[in-house]
Amino acid sequence: MVQAELGGAQEDTAEMATGSHSMLEGLRYIARYHGLHLSRENLVRQYVREDGEVRPSVIVAAADKAGLKAKATKMRFEHLLRLGHAIPALLRLRDGTARILLMVQPRGNPPLIMLRHPMEGSQPQPYDMIGLSEIWDGEIILFKRKQGTAEDSSDFSLRWLFQQVARDKRIFRDVGFCALAMSVFALVPPFLYFIVLNRILVHQRMSTLFVLAVGMAFLILFDTAFGYLRRWLVAEGTARIDARISSYIFDRLLGLPVTVFESQSTGTIMHKIQEASRIRSFLTGQLFTALLDSMVLFILLPVMFYLNAQLTFFVLGIAVLMFITIVLFIPAIGRAHGRVVRAEQRKGSLLIETIHGMRTIKTLALEGRRRHQWDDAASAAVLAHRDMGFLANLPQTILQPLEKLIYAGTLLLGCYLALTAESGAVVVGALIAFTMLASRVIQPFVQIAGLLQSLEEVRGALNQVASLVNIPAEDTRATHGLRPRFTGSILFDEVRFRYPGAQSFALDRVTFSLPPGSVTGVMGRSGSGKTTITRMLQGLHQDYDGLIKIDGTDLRQMDISHLRANLGVVLQDNFLFTGTIRENIGIARPDATFEDVIEAARLAGAEEFIERLPQGYDTILTEGASNLSGGQRQRLAIARALLVDPPILILDEATSALDPESEAIVNNNLRHIAQGRTMVVISHRLASLVDCDQIIVMDRGRVVDIGRHDELLDRCAIYRDLWFQQNRTQPPSGASSHERSITGPAS
Repeated sequence: MVQAELGGAQEDTAEMATGSHSMLEGLRYIARYHGLHLSRENLVRQYVREDGEVRPSVIVAAADKAGLKAKATKMRFEHLLRLGHAIPALLRLRDGTARILLMVQPRGNPPLIMLRHPMEGSQPQPYDMIGLSEIWDGEIILFKRKQGTAEDSSDFSLRWLFQQVARDKRIFRDVGFCALAMSVFALVPPFLYFIVLNRILVHQRMSTLFVLAVGMAFLILFDTAFGYLRRWLVAEGTARIDARISSYIFDRLLGLPVTVFESQSTGTIMHKIQEASRIRSFLTGQLFTALLDSMVLFILLPVMFYLNAQLTFFVLGIAVLMFITIVLFIPAIGRAHGRVVRAEQRKGSLLIETIHGMRTIKTLALEGRRRHQWDDAASAAVLAHRDMGFLANLPQTILQPLEKLIYAGTLLLGCYLALTAESGAVVVGALIAFTMLASRVIQPFVQIAGLLQSLEEVRGALNQVASLVNIPAEDTRATHGLRPRFTGSILFDEVRFRYPGAQSFALDRVTFSLPPGSVTGVMGRSGSGKTTITRMLQGLHQDYDGLIKIDGTDLRQMDISHLRANLGVVLQDNFLFTGTIRENIGIARPDATFEDVIEAARLAGAEEFIERLPQGYDTILTEGASNLSGGQRQRLAIARALLVDPPILILDEATSALDPESEAIVNNNLRHIAQGRTMVVISHRLASLVDCDQIIVMDRGRVVDIGRHDELLDRCAIYRDLWFQQNRTQPPSGASSHERSITGPAS
């Protein structure tokens, strides 16, 4: 196995040398130095978007994904001599290619650095300052191994969200400073009234009014500047957090096992993902704004206690009543939000299912039935929203008079104290100033009260997103799995597998072997386990008993991405992406030339219809490739699989959607397609399996028989009966009644 892995690594290097991806190969070299093994196919598939070298930002992102901290920066030659433990590093030359910095000799005469070409096995070359300046402008990428568990591998939770905020603590520290400065400025209007009423008007001081006006002008200027700076910093910080959350959720979505998408409806998954926007809005909007505005309390409350402690306790007492009101309503609001979520999920699932099945709805004239179903789902969602709105209206109704009571009550209570207290206890200017401060202080309390009301909704949204993205990711063994060089030998040994929730085994002690370069057909009734075999080969299910080996390597020990990169799979119903025909054929191999695309289309029998299109290979495919026939889409899928030149090719009912002429073209090309590769062909049309080296007959998850066409006709009742049915020939008179009971082709 170790030899297989080393062989795969040597092949990776050889293949990389033929392309122009020295930046990616340099990353692989440095990753190996830090104990991480990256797949060449994986890097090219994920990060190559066009011909030529990738940008430094791509290398930084790829390194971060692999478990390395990377930083792209600019340096001079003398800086390189002081890198020390930061070596090896990656230098980007003027022509866009990369060199690996392996060693520095600062005490040499002259000082030297040692550079190695990532894709050549030659010895490192020395460069002095003059020699390096001729090819290098100062771009360098530094690497460091991440310590402990990567942050992006943490589960989605409030703690993780706050960690994302903490990553930009410098920005939010500056935002806090701006908020604190603006809180100080909030004292100015009340004390302006205080000074005007108690100093200027009483003593008729014109000079004091002039000085006050100049001071106010400066304060307004600074307040405006700090307000602009705060909003700018908040926008920058929230944009960064939003980008990280979106990237995290999408990455976790891509890493989920395929069974997650098969067990949950598309509408449910979409609703859960969309709930992330509610969390982002709460975290970077409502929560952050409330926290910033609450800073004013640290400035205003001491001043209010200084002006009048009794009035301050009155204001705080009403604020406590507001908190109690909100806390009492939180459980009921949480239950109402749960009903809203469930209703919206049902509504979204129905909508997406309707859009996907519109052709069937039109064909069967189901518009009326579907409209009634939509009316029921929409009505349930509307009622759930209405009930929650009614419930949320109750605390708001209680809070509104309390909020007004603070302003009016402070003024009235202050007047009462002024009338009943000793002379000088409360002055007019101080009362006006306190009333204005009370109105300003209550705003954070109102925001925090609204925050608590929204918290239950956000908690529900958090649970929705977490229930999806916190599902354990598929174990692809990307950094430690074996990457053998495939020749196409496949072995199933006593393999047993049962789908989650199923009572019976989809595969029950399945044993067979496929020699390299052979063409094997698989047939059987519906539900016999044919497609499950191909899913096992792709590593889509790894919780099986028994042993699956490819070229002598246990599938459980392989790098799954490497495995799938060496498999070509064509299904009965293939998905084509929005874009040109050329982009769809070449999507799994970004570095393929146009000639490679044409050759793959020719082998798949797609060239003849592509050339008749007005724009040829540049024809834009609409969503779902609806502007092509089913047979044309199938041939493009075959071409897409052939472009990667896989050593193992799986055709799962791949010609079922083709017309007889197109099927004949593909079948005629199968001899060329099969050269040098192992093929597994699943088909209910037994005529397409006649020339296979062997045919596996499946029934109820078991292998019934294995042999060539003639052998199976003689000894396998299931195969013989299906063959005669498809060729409209009665079975021999010796066939049993059980054989005659098979009524149709397997699928």
